Amino acid sequence: MTQITRHKTGLTLATLATAALLLTACETGPDTASPGLGTAGGAAIGAGAGRLIFGNSTTGMLIGAGVGGLAGNMTLDRSAEERRRQEQEAAADAQMRRQLELERQRALQEEEVRRQIEEQRLFDEWRRERYGSGA
Repeated sequence: MTQITRHKTGLTLATLATAALLLTACETGPDTASPGLGTAGGAAIGAGAGRLIFGNSTTGMLIGAGVGGLAGNMTLDRSAEERRRQEQEAAADAQMRRQLELERQRALQEEEVRRQIEEQRLFDEWRRERYGSGA
């Protein structure tokens, strides 16, 4: 290998390593990345790897991009989609719990009003019996 070829190979490997680290950071970050980022990033890394493995072969780069894009989709994009689905389910569950709590509070208030009305009716009846109907 000539010195220029070694330099290009080293530069390509460094670029691939940096891209892989960036994708890993996107995957483990607290916020979900935009949809398709894993596919695009995987395709870029795959194209670079294809170029490195097959030389300057366009076919090798396209194969690498396809494989890398598929891998990126399966790892980053699907996990981000799953996270979003879980967050939506959690939000729906929380909304359902709030709704049930409101209905429970409403039922308790209705029961309290019913009880107060019954107590007032019993008091009025007692008062009529005690003091007569004219009171």
